Amino acid sequence: MRSNAGVIAVTVVALFLGVLAVTQIQAQDVYSRSLQLETPASLTTLIANLSERNNAIKEEILDLRHRTDTAREAIASGKGSLTEAERQLSPLRVFAGMSAVSGPGIIVRVEGTFDERALSDLVNELRNAGAEAIAVNTARVGPRSWFGATPDHALTVDSAAVSGPWLVRAVGSTEVMYVAMTRTGGIIGQFQLIYKGTRFDVTRESALDLPALATPLR
Repeated sequence: MRSNAGVIAVTVVALFLGVLAVTQIQAQDVYSRSLQLETPASLTTLIANLSERNNAIKEEILDLRHRTDTAREAIASGKGSLTEAERQLSPLRVFAGMSAVSGPGIIVRVEGTFDERALSDLVNELRNAGAEAIAVNTARVGPRSWFGATPDHALTVDSAAVSGPWLVRAVGSTEVMYVAMTRTGGIIGQFQLIYKGTRFDVTRESALDLPALATPLR
């Protein structure tokens, strides 16, 4: 049991590292699309924001690598209790979407024209801002989730249709995520440049309830 818990922890952390690497690349997409619409002043802010996010991701990767090494050492030596392994595994289960989540956070409400690339950008930006768990309407987003579109202009999360207006709900540090979404040169400002007829509202929430993934991560 002890070894199995450790192996699961290492696997989920390794998956997290992979998601972070992909996120770091994909999160730049919305900025690439709106770059030609920027002014010199807003470009300066945008560059500073990108640098800040990249540094934060690098620190998180280093921390996760340390946790991975620690878990591997525990497996090899047979040290550590099952309780401790379960304690370390709990936040990783949340990240993997295997557990329902309740807590404070924010809601980004999107009403109007929006597409799967923009939804992916938004989810990645929330992850960069430290979101512990994310859902689009009632569909939980996991580390392997993918986004698509239907002929009637609905979007999909892992093939499940989610119709607008979309409520992108994120559990985590309310103020950190709120500032990341609404700051000058941030992703909401970029969306407003690209999707001029679409309304974006960001609200702080004291309590959110997000379901687990409809299809458990394997």
